[in-house]
Formats: sequence, structure tokens, C-alpha cells
Amino acid sequence: MESKPNLRKTYAVVLAALYGIVTLCIISEHHTLVSISYVFILPLLIGTIPVLFSTREQMLSFKSLILIPWGSIFLFVLLAFALKLEGIICLVIIVAPFILLGTLAAFVVQLVRQHYKGPKTPLYSSLLLPLIIMVAEQNMTPADAFHTVTTTLEVNAPQATVWQHVKHVKDVRPEEIQTHFTHLIHVPKPLHGYLDKEGADATRSISWDKGIQFRFDIQEWHEGEGFTYRVNLDGHSIPPNTLDEHVMVGGAFFDVVSGSYRIKALSPAKSLLTLTSTYRVTTTFNFYCIWWADFLMDDLHEMILEIIKTRSEKAPHLSSRRLCAAG
Repeated sequence: MESKPNLRKTYAVVLAALYGIVTLCIISEHHTLVSISYVFILPLLIGTIPVLFSTREQMLSFKSLILIPWGSIFLFVLLAFALKLEGIICLVIIVAPFILLGTLAAFVVQLVRQHYKGPKTPLYSSLLLPLIIMVAEQNMTPADAFHTVTTTLEVNAPQATVWQHVKHVKDVRPEEIQTHFTHLIHVPKPLHGYLDKEGADATRSISWDKGIQFRFDIQEWHEGEGFTYRVNLDGHSIPPNTLDEHVMVGGAFFDVVSGSYRIKALSPAKSLLTLTSTYRVTTTFNFYCIWWADFLMDDLHEMILEIIKTRSEKAPHLSSRRLCAAG
């Protein structure tokens, strides 16, 4: 007798995940996945379906109201990744709202079912909600939002030594890069960073793995203290499928526009190294995208600063005069 209720639960979980996949495909085809209808409305329905297709008794426990919607969401994420409908970066970004909203919807719908004894037709009609919101969103213009992330790191080396390693970060070896969250979601790693010359009209060439090429056009140059730059990305240098289109630098939804390095002497043998980046997000829900972009940019900053810190602290602490002469 126990197998039938369990089978019905499994059926509800699979049905919710498949509904999510079909809706994902429709929204992707007719709108964009960087949308309220996908990120915030779809999880409500994925959490609702298991409750609709389970008995009241099956959903009376808090455990069932949590685990069953979660099962649907994780199955949806797995299918979206396996079918290559979404990239790993985007799936990681949407997991939090999917879990929170899916669980909330399960609790609310179960509460409604406990006090509403009529037909389920009004609840079933809610399955059209993501598509209705999608149509409404097509008349909304995404807004540009610019945000700046600043990351600092203390370096146990003189300011002049750090300056030399800020200007040129050549031949980055895999063992120099500490593991960061961005690497776990397959964000490319840096390989080279060097200047063609010194001064306000210099160009800093940046190479990351997977064939990604950046160009930093130096705007301000403060010898021994840092520089500011504008970011230029050669979109043709990025091989297809290297980055998800929804998080592509220089794309419709995200771009890094400028940045700067600053070095401040804390003592003769210690410096404060600062990396700042200004980026753009363009969506209908910038408040959520900015939170993730801040986190990921800060993580990337830390990785880059750690490379400079390690190299500076291993370098012989030459005097400023010798370093300038060598440069």
C-alpha cells in the first residue's frame, strides 16, 4: 500500500520538473531567460505542481512540503544542464530564488487546499502565469544599472615591488591560482596581463583561458601608485559556447566597462593593493543581478590580487631606485 503514495509523489516531482523544462523552452524561444517570468514566476509553479498532484494527507508534513518541491527543482536543474538548455553559471544564479519561491508556493497552495473544498480549476489555471508574465515583460524595457566593486588586499612587500607586479602579470601558472567559487562554475582563468608601454596612452593586453582576449586602454597613469582603464573586449575572440550568452562580458545583459589598480604604502615593507571594477547589468530585475555580480566580481578580484600578492612577496625587495631603473 505504501508504494502507491510514493509512486504518486514521484509522478508529481517528475511532472513539475518537465513542466519547468517545457516552460523554459517557450520563454527562451519567445522572450529571454533573463526575465522575471523565468527566474521568479516559474519556480512558484514548479513548487505548486507537486502539491496539486499529491493528496492532502501526503502534503500535511513540513518535511513533504520542503523535500518534494526541492526534488522537482533539482530535477529541473539537472535536466536543464543535461539538455544544455542553461549554462552552469546561470543555473547556480537561479537556484536560490527557485528553492525559496518553490518552497513558499508549496506552503501557500497546501494552505489554500486545506481551506478550499471546491474544484482545482483556479489552481490549475495558475500554470499559465509564467507565460502571461512573459507577454507582459515583452513590453518592458530593461534598464541599465552601473555598479562598482572594490576589493583590497594587504601585501607584505614594498610599494615599488608591488607596482612592478601590477604592471605585468605574465605567464600565470595553474598552481599560482587559488581555488575560488568562480572556478567551480567554470569561469575562465587568467593567463597573461601586460602593458605595451607605460603611460596614459598605454594598452594592457589580457588573455584568459578558453581563448578570451581583453584590452585595457589606460586612461590615467600614476607612476608607482596605479592606473585607471577602460575595458574593451574583442567579442570575436570568444569561441562559441565558452560563456553563457546571459553572462557574456560585453553582451546585452552584462559588461565590465572600466577599472583601476591602486597601491598605497602602509609601511616600508607593507602595501595595500586595491582593484576596482565598474560593470553594467541590463535586466528587468537588476536588484538581484547586482547582488550576484558584486559577489562574482569580488571573487575574481581576490583571485587576481592573490596572484600579485604571491609574486610580490616572493620577489626580492629591491629599492625603488633599482626597480625604476629595471623597468
